[in-house]
Amino acid sequence: MKAVILYATKSGAAKECAQLLAEKLCCPLYDLAQDTPDLAQFDTVVLGTGVRMGQVYQPAKKYMQQHLAQLLQKKTALFFCGAYPQTLPQTIEKNIPPQLQQSAVCQIAAGGKPPFTNPPQQDWLNTQNIDQLVTALGAASA
Repeated sequence: MKAVILYATKSGAAKECAQLLAEKLCCPLYDLAQDTPDLAQFDTVVLGTGVRMGQVYQPAKKYMQQHLAQLLQKKTALFFCGAYPQTLPQTIEKNIPPQLQQSAVCQIAAGGKPPFTNPPQQDWLNTQNIDQLVTALGAASA
């Protein structure tokens, strides 16, 4: 499995999550606000974004719109960093193209930093869901 992690962040939560995933999957990561790779060299894409007030961050939304056809040809997993994980189903329905919702091997709430706080990583990061994403990618590549 040749994987890549793409993320969009404002508070830094999605970046921290992406870094943890990159360590677990031994793969490169890219901040969508700064740089994007050629997806042709990867068979697996993990796409993550922060969520604020039910909206995913614009770089992630724009990337999904512009690269939807390519993403649908890859094993794709999605992670979302937001302070209110219980709203994940509504966030996905509102922001993620239906085809990508159906084809993604995993969609998780990775945790989120409550607004105007800076808690230690272990206090907000949902490592159980992150491990579920890593496992789903392994099962999808089998």
